[in-house]
Amino acid sequence: MKTHVPPLAALAVASLSLMLNTAAAQSRDAPAPALRLDVASLRNSQGTLSCRLFTDAKAFPDGEGVRTVRVPIAGAQTSCVFDDLPPGTYAVAVVHDENGNGRLDKNFLGIPNEGYGVSNNRTYAASSPKWDESRFSVKAGEPLALRVALRY
Repeated sequence: MKTHVPPLAALAVASLSLMLNTAAAQSRDAPAPALRLDVASLRNSQGTLSCRLFTDAKAFPDGEGVRTVRVPIAGAQTSCVFDDLPPGTYAVAVVHDENGNGRLDKNFLGIPNEGYGVSNNRTYAASSPKWDESRFSVKAGEPLALRVALRY
């Protein structure tokens, strides 16, 4: 006995198959997500905002990050964006480099003279931020926005 498939049903099956294959290909080819840092509490608009991305505890927060983004400051809040970020565990350190010398200036006691902050906003007056308190995860295909408050 021959089975007859109505043309409309065959078209529906073919369309569904094409849609599923297209969605699977797009998910494989989708760009890695972006990370946006919204940095608040800037005390002035002098200098630049330097945002450093870290992938391990050894360098965090004062060493060389795996990526650095520097943006001009316009107002009491500004943002840094890291595009094409692979999934993984990260932490960020942010500096309001008011004098534009490319580093966090400190006084003779080692206390910062410029604003600084880290992911998850755990900063201390007498010690450096900790990796375990500052780390966060980026998941595949999920853009992420974090708010970082600066400490002066």
